[in-house]
Amino acid sequence: MGTHDTLKIDADLLRKAMRAWDSSPKLGKHPLAKLHIVEARRKEAGYSNTLENRGRALREVIRDGIRTLPAPSNSDSSPEKSERPYVILTERFIKKRNWDYVAAQLGLARRTYYEEQAAALDLLVEILRQREEAIINRPSPQMDLAAALDYLAQLPLDVPPKPGPLPPGSLMPLSRNPLFVGRQDDLATLATTLKGGESIAIGQTETAATTGLGGIGKTQLASEFVHRYGRFFAGGVYWLSFADAKAIPAEVAACGGKGAMDLRPDFNELSLQDQLRLVVAAWQQPMPRLLVFDNCEDPELLAQWRPAVGGCRILVTSRRIDWEAALGVRILALNVLSQAESLELLRQHCPDADENILAAIAKELGYLPLALHLAGSYMARYRRAISPADYLNQLRDPALLEHPSLKQRGISPTGHIQNIYRTIALSYDKLDSQDSIDM
Repeated sequence: MGTHDTLKIDADLLRKAMRAWDSSPKLGKHPLAKLHIVEARRKEAGYSNTLENRGRALREVIRDGIRTLPAPSNSDSSPEKSERPYVILTERFIKKRNWDYVAAQLGLARRTYYEEQAAALDLLVEILRQREEAIINRPSPQMDLAAALDYLAQLPLDVPPKPGPLPPGSLMPLSRNPLFVGRQDDLATLATTLKGGESIAIGQTETAATTGLGGIGKTQLASEFVHRYGRFFAGGVYWLSFADAKAIPAEVAACGGKGAMDLRPDFNELSLQDQLRLVVAAWQQPMPRLLVFDNCEDPELLAQWRPAVGGCRILVTSRRIDWEAALGVRILALNVLSQAESLELLRQHCPDADENILAAIAKELGYLPLALHLAGSYMARYRRAISPADYLNQLRDPALLEHPSLKQRGISPTGHIQNIYRTIALSYDKLDSQDSIDM
């Protein structure tokens, strides 16, 4: 098969495949069972090449695609707009519920339901197409250095590539946020810098930093870069949290174990120091790898854990706006979203809301990505109880930070604290009372 096989994935074929969900032999006869992603899944799972097992692999591929969509985080309330595709695909096609049952569950009229069902199928088609294209073009797990460097040279600098699977052995704890908007120029800057072999830190503008502005989207941008560009680093992508200095050694050691670089069969039986020695030695090899140091605020930690030589590219997220010149770190200063990007983000949660109202909400929240995410989620979840106009009036109350929408404890795309009040409080705690700039 060739790249043209990606054209075989369309909504009609997908719908027919999902109608045969409970019959592995029927799925095995389906045209989609011939795709590379299905064959790769069959081999990875160790299934023999039978009709039934090909159908089994196809079912798992489709299910995995659905699971990448945002799932309802609260069973006691109606799903948000962004969660409806997951509900429709799961309830209608996997659990075989009637359309009217699913529509009632979502609070949708018949016509609106079928429009959203078509959109959900199209969304899943796009996910499968991207995975098929990526697996056709991805580097071999046994790629030699010359081939790996050649593949890195293909990393595009003009237009961000579509999201795709990471190289074998990568450690990436964050799923891609399907609601990510904007930051196209920032992605291009990261691509140019890391392709060239430099280290780069995603920070924030001096104004944002000195006013303690958290929730600017540093980790989210890094995650988006990984999911779009990570496949070009053939040696793997390794995401490490630097929020707790004491936990860093264990995070580094995990990069060498089974399922990651798999440096030795007895790796897990070695002492922590021996594990660290092996990982650092691997990182110092010329194979291109991408290391992400998330929430790295201490220059000494960066100097300690960044490989001194080798093919690793280092991407840092931090609130710092200054790094010692000797570290050779380029700074990408993030600001808040533009008005257009803020509207796009809110529109994904509230597609039918008045644009002027959404623009006013975005302005009230200072175009801060985390605040916009929380506000959009709140309005979508409680759309029957509060209108965007009412929400705007509440935001204009002097006790803004006490509004329930800004104090949610739900799931956030980056797993960080999802509370504006606590975000600002944490930023305040980071200030140095001995530093005139901070105070």
